[in-house]
This record gives sequence, C-alpha cells and structure tokens, in this order.
Amino acid sequence: MADTRKKMAGKVAKRHLQKTAAPMSKVAGEVRFIKDRGGDEKNWAYADTGPSERKMNVSFEFKPHKLKPLARTLRSALMALGHTQSAYHEFAKIKSAIVSPDGNLGGKGYIQEIRAMRRQFMNCSEALSALTDTLYDEINAPHWSMENPVVDRQRDDVKDIMDDVEEIRDNPEAAAEESEEEQFGKQARRKTASVSRVLNRANGSMK
Repeated sequence: MADTRKKMAGKVAKRHLQKTAAPMSKVAGEVRFIKDRGGDEKNWAYADTGPSERKMNVSFEFKPHKLKPLARTLRSALMALGHTQSAYHEFAKIKSAIVSPDGNLGGKGYIQEIRAMRRQFMNCSEALSALTDTLYDEINAPHWSMENPVVDRQRDDVKDIMDDVEEIRDNPEAAAEESEEEQFGKQARRKTASVSRVLNRANGSMK
C-alpha cells in the first residue's frame, strides 16, 4: 500500500511539473544571455531576461532629437552607477563589529542589518548596470542611424553627451570619485581658507 501511494504521488508531481514548467525553446541562430539568480528573491535586481528580439512597427518614425533625453538619462545613470559602486566598496571595508553592537544600523523606523545593506548595494549596482547597458544599446541601435546632414546637425548635442558617456563607461567609479573630489574637495579647501582668515583676524586683534 505504501509503495502504491508513493508511485501515485510521484505521478501527480510529475504531471504538475510538466504543466507548470515552461519548456525551453531555442530558435536557430539565437543566442541567449541568462544570469543565474540562484533562486534568491532578495536579489531583486536580477530581473528576468527580456526578449532576444524586438518586433517593431516599420512605419514608426525615429526622430533624432528625441535621443537627447535618452542620452542625458544614460549619462546620469552611469554617474549614479559609479557613485553606488564607490559607496559599496567603502561600505564593504567597514567591519560591522566596530560600528554596531547588534549588526544593525539606523533607527526610528530605518533599521537594517549590515549584511543586508551590503546586498542592497549590490542590487542597486546590478540594476543600474542593466539600465545603462539597455540605454546604451538603444542609443547605438541601427534604427537611429540616418545618413542625413540635417539629422547629423540635430545630433551634435547628443554626440557631446555620448562623448561624456564613453569616458564614464570606461570606469564609472573613477569618474564618480573624480566628480566628488572636484565638488567636495573645493568646498573643503574653501572652508579651510575661511577658517584660516578668521583665525588670522582673531590673532591680529589680540596683538
């Protein structure tokens, strides 16, 4: 009796798996790039892979001046990726034992486990990486390429932005750190100079 029940349970499970599991179909010549998420729902940035081919309306008119907001979005997202990677590497160096007695950070409703925060940084980095790759591929897609002098003039401003994009793509983290140094380094030097002037005036008045 026990053996019979096991066989019946096995058959039911097999039928269920056949119904629910989506069969892998592959078109000749098709290449798929699939990232392994390891079945961990906490890795929310590793979204399901999209289609390998787009079916677009051939009558759709691609207007070159519409590329500018896409290019600006890409540049901003790349800088965000660089800052996120920089923040992650700095945060990863911190040993939780020297900054937290309970392995958590935050308070008043914003409390997170340190190891979970490291994972969140990784998720943010992966999500931004996927977004920037998609935007870059779209902007450089053949359907935006049009041999026309007027079109080329319209795309000059886009080309300027894309020059920035190419520089940032080489090393987003280095670009972000350079930007931080330019912004905050100057502010720090100005504050130091201001403090020095105050101290000099104070010393002068005491003489």
